[in-house]
Amino acid sequence: MFGIGTGELIVILLIAIIILGPNEIPKIARTIGRGMRELERAKDELKKNIEFDDDSFEEIKSELDKTAREIKSPKISDGKNDFKSSI
Repeated sequence: MFGIGTGELIVILLIAIIILGPNEIPKIARTIGRGMRELERAKDELKKNIEFDDDSFEEIKSELDKTAREIKSPKISDGKNDFKSSI
């Protein structure tokens, strides 16, 4: 976990208890837990938005590919209805 060993974690907790007091540690732990959950929710929401946008881009790409194929191989017509006269 973050490159911290068990001994180092115990020293950090002891210092926190000395500085903050035993009554404040649970409050701080709850606050940190809530913050971590909120970050996790934000990450999941962002991931969903990115995946949604990726799907939208795939649809747009397929439509552009279809249009490009139609432009490259136009249908042969008799020329009668290609252009309408504006007069």
